[in-house]
Amino acid sequence: MKKQRFTGPMGSWMIQHLTLRRSLGYLYVSSEYTLDAFDQFLAIHFPNCKVITRQMVVGYLDTTRHKLPLTRADHVSVIRQFCRFMLQFDLENYIPEKGLVGPARVQVKPYIFTQEEVLKVMQQAMKFNVKSKILPYTYSMIIGLLWVTGMRIGEVVRLRIEDIDTDNGILTIRQTKFFKSRMIPLLPSTTQELIAYIERRSCYGYSNTPADFVFINNRGKPCTIATTPKTLRTLMSRAGLKTDKNRTPRVHDLRHSFATRWLMDIYQSGKDPNVYLPVLATYLGHTNIANTQVYLHPSLELLGIAGEKLHSYIHLNQGDSQ
Repeated sequence: MKKQRFTGPMGSWMIQHLTLRRSLGYLYVSSEYTLDAFDQFLAIHFPNCKVITRQMVVGYLDTTRHKLPLTRADHVSVIRQFCRFMLQFDLENYIPEKGLVGPARVQVKPYIFTQEEVLKVMQQAMKFNVKSKILPYTYSMIIGLLWVTGMRIGEVVRLRIEDIDTDNGILTIRQTKFFKSRMIPLLPSTTQELIAYIERRSCYGYSNTPADFVFINNRGKPCTIATTPKTLRTLMSRAGLKTDKNRTPRVHDLRHSFATRWLMDIYQSGKDPNVYLPVLATYLGHTNIANTQVYLHPSLELLGIAGEKLHSYIHLNQGDSQ
């Protein structure tokens, strides 16, 4: 049974707030979960509240201490927007100040996956929930698609069958983070894997209409942005993957890994990566090249290549000066 959201004292106001924001073009997917969690907290600790107070916000944020600083800062931002919405109805509503949970930005070193590590995670997916016929293939395919395309996890779970052009090997990405559609070319092998997955759905009795979501669970329901990343990280943990901080890698690190591999290929071919940044930005769905540069974290192998190029450059210039 699907959980009913916004049943707490501020639930109806939160629904109005979300409706307004979405009418302005915002997706507000993760924000919905944050607000619902805040509403649940209020239902337990402040069931009769009429306005938002600092005590309520701080109390809720105390329950999120186990989360990353950046995630907690995002919670503050979401709640602040809701409180601003509430201010028009009652001036007693508290507006959370910035920095309520410390620095809003904490540099997290991305985990750069190797192909061998991705294969290990995919192997774990095939062992996952073996009683389900489709689920192991679902998660294995999602992991593979994230690895070879650099797509956002939200874009992957929102794919519909009609978005796959199997004849030309092209994915159409709709409802992107920046509300722009784009097309992604696929390797022939990736196209064949997607075709095989869709055919397997039919064999197991699941609907395969053009409007159906591609990736489904064992009940035939679409995979969601709320649960899929958690499952993928569970598979990473089972595969024994850990960052240098002894944490399980993030799903978004697969996107970092794609961009890093792209940069390495450019370096190895002797081309200037800066010239190709607009191409990568378009491919990744960025509206600003500065957003693309964030993903280009060099791996040790890349640093070695760059070091060799720098050495050759210095040696060449020294020869010219002599």
